[in-house]
Amino acid sequence: MRFPWYKLSADERVAAPILIRRLGVLRSLRVGRRIRRAERAGEPFAHLDPPATEQDRLSREQIGPAILLYRTLLEFVDRDEALSVCEEVVVEAAVIFLRESIGRLDRATIETLDEDAKQAFVKDRGEKFFNATVRWDQIDDEGVRFTVTACRFPPLCAECGVPELAPVFCKGDAKFFGTVEPDVTLTRTQTIAEGADVCPFALQWAERD
Repeated sequence: MRFPWYKLSADERVAAPILIRRLGVLRSLRVGRRIRRAERAGEPFAHLDPPATEQDRLSREQIGPAILLYRTLLEFVDRDEALSVCEEVVVEAAVIFLRESIGRLDRATIETLDEDAKQAFVKDRGEKFFNATVRWDQIDDEGVRFTVTACRFPPLCAECGVPELAPVFCKGDAKFFGTVEPDVTLTRTQTIAEGADVCPFALQWAERD
């Protein structure tokens, strides 16, 4: 049986090969059909007030498919397996999103910037974290430090009845900045999704040879 790739959205193209590998073709098709039916009904946010800001709208747009995927997976597999499958999909999608929207923290470029240019650099990237409020703490020859002081994803997960899903989204950041982004080591000791007040990100440049 061939999978109809040409009919898939960008999110579905990320999820489909993972679902097929983890669930098989038939169950993957059933999951996909149920998700599309739920989307047409306005889920997973039909019970919430309309988004108050453009950032709220974009946050819902980004997180909605993952919530629907997880809730649908719970109809077919147990909670641990649903979280595992959803995590794999979310991490893959997050890496693609961050690569395309944030781009590289190019050390050579950053080192040439004056203070005004550095502020413009972080402002541009901070605006792309539309689900979060970001405070930039440091950007210099040693690395980049910033603190997420608020994140829309945990409350959205809670309001949709799936608070356990929120930490999954943090793992996409960790993979991008910690493994995919070259010459950068990520240290993040706590996250809002796990109950902390803030998420402190410390991105350290690798030692020069």
